[in-house]
Amino acid sequence: MVATGQPGTGSSISRRILLDSPTAIPALGYVQTGQALATIIKQSEPRFAVGIFGGWGSGKTTLMHAIKEGLVAQQGIVVADFNAWRFEREPQLLIPLLDTIRAALVRGADAVGNSKDSKRIRSIAVRVGWVVRALATGLSAKLGLPGAVTVSYDVGAALAALSSPSDPQNSQSLYVAAFDELDRAFRELHAAGISRLVVFVDDLDRCLPLNALQVLESMKLFFDLPGFIFVVGLDEDIVDRAIRAKFASENDPTAQEPADGPRLPPQIGREYIKKIFQIPYSIPPMLPRQLDDLLASMYQEASLEQAQLDDLTMRVRPYLDYMAVDRRVNPREVKRFINAYTLQTLIRPDLDPDTVLALQTLAFRHDWAEFYEAILADSALFVDALRRYRRSQGSDHFSFEDMAPGPSDLPPSLASYLRSERAEALIRHPALDTYLSSLQSYHSVNQWELDAFRQIGSLRREIRLALDGGDAVRSARSVTATAITVMDSLSGSLVGSFSAQLEGFKSAIEQVRLAAARVTDRVKGSQENNLRETEVRAALDELSAAVERAREELRLVRDSSILRP
Repeated sequence: MVATGQPGTGSSISRRILLDSPTAIPALGYVQTGQALATIIKQSEPRFAVGIFGGWGSGKTTLMHAIKEGLVAQQGIVVADFNAWRFEREPQLLIPLLDTIRAALVRGADAVGNSKDSKRIRSIAVRVGWVVRALATGLSAKLGLPGAVTVSYDVGAALAALSSPSDPQNSQSLYVAAFDELDRAFRELHAAGISRLVVFVDDLDRCLPLNALQVLESMKLFFDLPGFIFVVGLDEDIVDRAIRAKFASENDPTAQEPADGPRLPPQIGREYIKKIFQIPYSIPPMLPRQLDDLLASMYQEASLEQAQLDDLTMRVRPYLDYMAVDRRVNPREVKRFINAYTLQTLIRPDLDPDTVLALQTLAFRHDWAEFYEAILADSALFVDALRRYRRSQGSDHFSFEDMAPGPSDLPPSLASYLRSERAEALIRHPALDTYLSSLQSYHSVNQWELDAFRQIGSLRREIRLALDGGDAVRSARSVTATAITVMDSLSGSLVGSFSAQLEGFKSAIEQVRLAAARVTDRVKGSQENNLRETEVRAALDELSAAVERAREELRLVRDSSILRP
């Protein structure tokens, strides 16, 4: 994909995005690893499964393509690609899996031309297609509410399509009947010149946990069939969640663990995987020192023009050093970061690119999410606090205390970034709202929560200034008026809403109102100035504590996602 900025806008160079697809020019040893696994597949008895394990964006698909490259030119090998996510809405995932294998056999028959082997392969494909049609015969659906479809499965209809129920020699079990027919068909693979049928299963991570487990369970049907090898990319955590969800749904649909019986072992997902995959391979984490090799591969494949390449190398590359979390880099996140910058500079060429990158770095670090949300709540307050923090060279630990919901203690990695040269661009502007608006396309945040945090943050700041000043009595009048206005606004937003978390927040709002009323009473109370000042300060301290409680309750609401649309 190529996008070109308009002349005269400051972005007239041609720019390409980095596609989120397996690279054809893999780096980081993927070629060597792919060749090694391909050799095992070619030389071992074809009756096993290879598991490629890694988290989201770690490169599982790229490695699977590297393995495939070592197989495609080999005679006697048929490769089938099954995208689990594409067929997730199918009620019986075994059916599209078998149909994918059937289609691969047809392509294999075409590849060997008009020969006896081609005819034999097509005959096998026809028999697999028969099983597919028989299994599909058992499916029926009926429409309910708009957009809702109820699917049922008639085992008897499917079994009747496979074999005659009146013949005692025929199987009376659908599973056994399907297996017997497939076993007879696939035993002819060798005679047709096919030594192995390699099925690649990808995108399990995108499936719902129970659907991912259904695919793995469907694979078991093929383990006793001759000539089959499965290569599956998946995240072990997905399997673990799937197994726990299966046990939970069988006992209590709302439970995370089985309602009865012993709790599930902590490593149940790993133990399940050991039983399925004879050859497990975990993709090693990408280290920061490998980043330049990854970027070189990405840029070469994208065929970037020199002007964009120079911009990415000179301007963007230093910020990518901060993309490492726990000294590990996610290749997909690197692509997303670069693409976000590319798109923003094309859409908004008037924005300072250094500020775009500096803010984007904060947004992309998931372990800094709470701090980034605080910037969204009040960017002007953040800019002011960051200036003070940088002037103190990081020694002013109270610079960000008025930010809500900002953390009281900065993580060391975040503190280092905020003191760095790269973060300097964030203090070039009085506020960052224009830049935040540009970035909202990538990081959506609940506006109700942001407004609430912003109002509470302003109230906290006003209370602190009143306590730090020399005349608390004079300042208290303004503080109480602000407190009542803010609480009324928050209460109005909650009309008609109910949940345990919201009830706690509503209670905290009432406590702020009561504390504000006590401040007003103290202001009107004693006529002795010194005593009056002391009493008002004590009441302001109580109000500050009530506001802190409201802030914590709001955090609970945010974490529970109650108010998210």
